[in-house]
Formats: sequence, C-alpha cells, structure tokens
Amino acid sequence: MTEASRNPLDEVLERLDALSKSRGLTRDDVLDLGELSAATGLGTREIRTLLRGGRVRERKVGETAPRRVNFLYERLVRESGRRPADIVGEVAARLGVTGAWARSLLQGGKCPNVPHLAALADYFGVSLTFFTDPPLEALTRELRPVVGRLESEPAGRGLDDPLTALVGEHGARAIAARGGGPALTRTQREAIARFVVDFVTDSEPGR
Repeated sequence: MTEASRNPLDEVLERLDALSKSRGLTRDDVLDLGELSAATGLGTREIRTLLRGGRVRERKVGETAPRRVNFLYERLVRESGRRPADIVGEVAARLGVTGAWARSLLQGGKCPNVPHLAALADYFGVSLTFFTDPPLEALTRELRPVVGRLESEPAGRGLDDPLTALVGEHGARAIAARGGGPALTRTQREAIARFVVDFVTDSEPGR
C-alpha cells in the first residue's frame, strides 16, 4: 500500500498493533467491539470489516444522521428500560417540536437540522460529530484514545487488568476463564472484578 493510499485508520491500527505486540497483547485484548459500536453508532459487523481493512457503505449526512439518532434512541430504550413515550416526550420538549415529529425523528424518519443535532448531542451525551462522521472517521476517532492509553503504559506490560489486580489484592492463586468460548472483554472483566469486590466486602465480618 502506497503512502498516498493510506488513510488515518490504517495508521492508527498500525500503531495500535505495534503497541499491543510490545505489551504482549492482541487487538482482542484491547478492543471491545460493543464499546466501539456504542461510541461510533456503527454495527459490530461494520467495525469488524473496517478493522480487517475492508470497506463499508458511506452514506450522505442526510442518511447518516437519522440512522445515528435512531441508534442512540433504541440503545437508550434497551439499556434504560424506560418507556419510549417518556423519551419521546423529553426529546420533543428539548427540541421544541411536537411529540409526533419527535417520534418520527427518533425512529429515523426525519433528518434533524443543526440546532436539533446540537440539542440531541446534549441529550444523549455524545459529540456533534457522532451524527455526521463517516464510518472510517468515526472508528478512527474512537481508536485514538485506545492508542493513547497504550502509549501511557510502560513497554513490556499490558494494560492494568482488573482481574489480575483483584488476584493480588485478595490473595487468590489464579482466576482463569475456562471453556471453549470467546475470551472475556475488558468490560466484562471489569464487571466481574466489581462483582467480586462487592461480594468480598459484603462478606467481611461486622458487615
């Protein structure tokens, strides 16, 4: 691949791979596809394709923004357990539009204007570029902090592993993930570590 044909994602992935290798890690160790999906608005299949050097469909902003709005809305409904009608009502109030218009917007049927995008970015807690960045730029944007985190760690050691730290703190001999399934992601390991710490704390005498 010539320098002229290289894109920012190629450069970020090259740096990420080099840093990971020097710390005895792989991409799977440092990347959480679920987190990347939530941060970019891309599907995990699209992310895998881009990570392999493939291409995904690039849409115009008029197509991308409604899809990303709908992505955030459906994730909020799924993760919060709140009634869709309540979220629609809040968004309608934020944007100064009718409930019917807000519902259509959140379902991906309307293209928001710039003031609406700014209000939605504030409501969902994302940057304005979340709604407009093409897939390659969106993924590159979210991988740069991962590279920065790796660069902040001394060579020869991996990112601090919450389960490894837990082993040392509580004197356990080993914590191993057995079986033939996929390796735990960092997010899953952090969740397990938090659960164990809470369990041990609640089990201490006098509590």
